Amino acid sequence: MKKLLAAALCAATVGACLLLQADPPKADAAAKVKLRLVDAGTGATLPGIARALPAGGAKALPLPGLYDRLKGIKNAAGAGWHVVPAGGAVTELPRAKVRIEALSGLETALATEEIDLTQNAPGEIVVKLKPLFRPEERKLVAGNTHLHLMNLTAEDSDEYLRQVPGADRLKVLFISYLERIKEDANYVTNRHAIGDQKQFAATGVLVNNGEEHRHNFGTHGEGYGHVMFLNINELVKPVSLGSGITGRGDDDRALQPGIEDARKQGGTVIWCHNASGFEGVPNTLAGRVDALNVFDGTRAGTYEDSYYRYLNVGMRFPISTGTDWFVYDFSRVYARLDGPLTIPKWLDALKAGRNSVTNGPLLSITVDGKDAGDVIALDKPKAVRVELSAVGRHDFTALELVQNGKVIATAPAKAEGDAFRAKLVREVRLDSSAWFAARITSDTKNELDRQLFAHTSPVYVDVAGARVFDVDTARLLLRRSEQAQEEIRARGKFGSDAARDKLLALYTATAKDLTKRVNERK
Repeated sequence: MKKLLAAALCAATVGACLLLQADPPKADAAAKVKLRLVDAGTGATLPGIARALPAGGAKALPLPGLYDRLKGIKNAAGAGWHVVPAGGAVTELPRAKVRIEALSGLETALATEEIDLTQNAPGEIVVKLKPLFRPEERKLVAGNTHLHLMNLTAEDSDEYLRQVPGADRLKVLFISYLERIKEDANYVTNRHAIGDQKQFAATGVLVNNGEEHRHNFGTHGEGYGHVMFLNINELVKPVSLGSGITGRGDDDRALQPGIEDARKQGGTVIWCHNASGFEGVPNTLAGRVDALNVFDGTRAGTYEDSYYRYLNVGMRFPISTGTDWFVYDFSRVYARLDGPLTIPKWLDALKAGRNSVTNGPLLSITVDGKDAGDVIALDKPKAVRVELSAVGRHDFTALELVQNGKVIATAPAKAEGDAFRAKLVREVRLDSSAWFAARITSDTKNELDRQLFAHTSPVYVDVAGARVFDVDTARLLLRRSEQAQEEIRARGKFGSDAARDKLLALYTATAKDLTKRVNERK
């Protein structure tokens, strides 16, 4: 009996030793794990992005099985970020100590988890993300008004649209048809029919295909300008204008007829690329443009270049943004609307100016309790109470109060836990009409290596029934219109002198109207 017990004990010991020898993974074996992101407050699963780095290292590790967040972007700084869909996804990590970083849109703090995979790997890694703000509590809906994809297969383009916008917490996305000689053969988003793209509805993002209507003197660069036509029923043709971009024809046709066509369809018209394009002034001052896109595809230009000038001659003009080629940044428009989300309702909120743009902090502004887009009518001069706030995960340097294009007060961004916040309250005496907006000015960059920006649409205050009208700004716009005519005469290729004069009449009509308004204010 003792011999049998000894033999059994020996066998068990040998088996245990063999089991222990088999348990430790090979040093070079990968650990398969499920990565999942959750709201630290509610426990709900979240879509977002994540990257893995060696403990103490700075070079991101590959995450096979997860979609590359910066797909299609050449020489992308901030590489290594991958999409983690709602509900999570399976990937592989090295058998080593790694650091997981994750976030969800602009709404959460950056979370960091240190994981030791040198021994047994967990089946699932759950990263808890701390919300910094909840857009839905403020009835805010995030949208991108300007996106094209190129040099992807149709399958990869569809996968991009299924994965990236939702991971960034966008709810509305506009792709657009664009023509450019030869190059547009690789514009994969051109294959979509005009209108709503219902095949992406399951992602939680409403996708609509519109048109980028544009004129160039060359294949690229400045011309009459670029405008987006959103929520149209059919293409406005010709889509592109000018022999430089189309490879044929002339520069006889202005953007104006196409804009009017889009508006007749019930479409929304957005001017692209800040101050770029000669025809922005006449079309905007005539009320043909619904909003101005800033920093959509480039950091070129400033708010002062054009946006503030339009506001300073009495325009009720919302600010907007997008990303142009690929979703290379967190840029978005937060529009405020009630009830169920639809494309028309979101665009109505944008056109009403109930919005802000940002790739970092969320801003808010009220003037005597009224929000962005509202108009306050004062019978006589008085003081108004202006309140601003900002919150984001990066140091956005300072929150600024802008009145009629000038910064009149600032409040520093202060670290509070995982967030940076700022508040500013100011009583402002008004003797004449004004507009107010909140913005930041910062050199800080976000996780995608893009310089932070944020700006609200204005709150307008009319005193004694008058809108803001600055004579010096009007004269600057007059000069800009004159310079546009000089450039068009020098660079344009026209079928006849009559065709040239007809196009330039658009600019002279604008100059005549501005001159009249200036003379009335003298």
